[in-house]
Formats: sequence, structure tokens, C-alpha cells
Amino acid sequence: MNSFPAVAALLAAMTLLPAARPQKGPIYAIAHRGEHIHHAENSVAAIESAAAAGADYAELDVRTTKDGKLVLMHDKTVDRTTDGHGAVKDMTAEEIAHLAFKGYGGSVPTFDEALDAAKGKIRIYLDWKDATPEAIFQKLKDHGMLEHVVVYGDRDELHRLQKLAPGIRVMPEAGTLPDLQMSQAELKPTVVAFGEDDFKPEIVAQALKENEEIFVDRLWAQDTPELWQDVIDRGARGIQTNHPAELVEFLREKHLHP
Repeated sequence: MNSFPAVAALLAAMTLLPAARPQKGPIYAIAHRGEHIHHAENSVAAIESAAAAGADYAELDVRTTKDGKLVLMHDKTVDRTTDGHGAVKDMTAEEIAHLAFKGYGGSVPTFDEALDAAKGKIRIYLDWKDATPEAIFQKLKDHGMLEHVVVYGDRDELHRLQKLAPGIRVMPEAGTLPDLQMSQAELKPTVVAFGEDDFKPEIVAQALKENEEIFVDRLWAQDTPELWQDVIDRGARGIQTNHPAELVEFLREKHLHP
């Protein structure tokens, strides 16, 4: 978690940054791991709560089990969030299905269950942790969600996914300016992901130059109305937050969200 001095330094630096043009259209609220303040992260309840709060996207993490099934889990292991122990890749889907979320109850959803919960209610910001492009593509296709997802992951994997699903919205990390330029040449993305380290004027300007939407993480100590407004002023089109209901309310008050 970021310290207060780090946030103070960020706020001081804002006055030195050149102005960027705000994106046209509404600002998207992205619920980090679903609405996980009152529900288990990456759970069906978190997805449904994010949708009920008015969020546009639920950010979900996908991994592959020992027997090749896709489940939602941020970490490599199940230890932090469930009553089980071990790596997802070393457990079968049935073994994971018998685990319960710590402090919440309920089971770890399969990717199928997550897509069923989201369809028609909220779009998916897919954080591709560990899965083949073929498996990701097939599930999205089976559930009719190819047009209702942005997929964040490794550049090479995203390129492989594009070959299976031309037109799918892939979202590389901005990284350095050369990284972004390489992603633009190879992937021609319509949306780019930014975090704390790469949300810099020259990199933002490169994304805006290509008319790409900018999705920015504003999590933990940076998850405040002041810093939401800052990234909007600097060109963000989507904000990933731990507080989707509060962000939606903030955006609606400014007429930036339906």
C-alpha cells in the first residue's frame, strides 16, 4: 500500500504536468475484482454487486486448474482468499469448488459461472493470469461475450488471441514509451491500461495521439475523488477502483456517467 508521503508527492507533481485533453463521452467505472469491499473478491456476489452499483466493468482474474478448467483467482495460490492451501495449477476444479471464501463463505466461481453472472448486466475487464488463448476465446464465444470484454495480458498472448478472435478488444499495459509504441504496431489496440508507474505525460500523449481509450488504475491510497478527477483531466476514459459505488456517484454528479 502506498504511504501518505508518496501520495503527497504525486499530488505535488500534478501541477508540473502538461494539460491533456479529457476524453469525449462517459467515463467508465471499473470494479477491481468486482465489488470486493462487501463481498469476496472474484466472486459471483462481487460481480453482481458491481453491476447493481452501476459499474461498467468488473475486473476479474482468470487461472487454469490442474485439469484444464478456468476459475477466478487473483493469486497463484488459493491460500489468501479461501480456506484451502496450494497453487491453482496443482488443484483440480473439483477440489477448488469445495473451498470456501474466508470471511464470506461461498465457492470460487468457474469462468463459466462468472460470465453467466455478468452477461447482460456488466462488461468484463479480463485480467489474463494463466490460461491459453484458445481456452479464453472458447469461453467468451460460448457465452456470447466476445463483444462485451476487454482483455488485459501479455503482448504475445494478446496477439495470439486476436488471431482467434479478430476485432476483440485487447488491452496491453502501456509500460514505457517504446513498449507502448511496439504494442500499437503489433496489436493496434483501441484501449490501453495504465498504472501508477506508466501514467506519464509523454506516454499518455502517445495513446491519445492514436485515439486509444485510457483505462487507469486508481487503487488503495490513490482511490480518492481528487485523484479520480486528476486522471479524468489528464485523458482517462476508464478508472479502476476498489469503490465502484462511490466512483459511479462521483461521475454522475459531474454528468460523466449515465
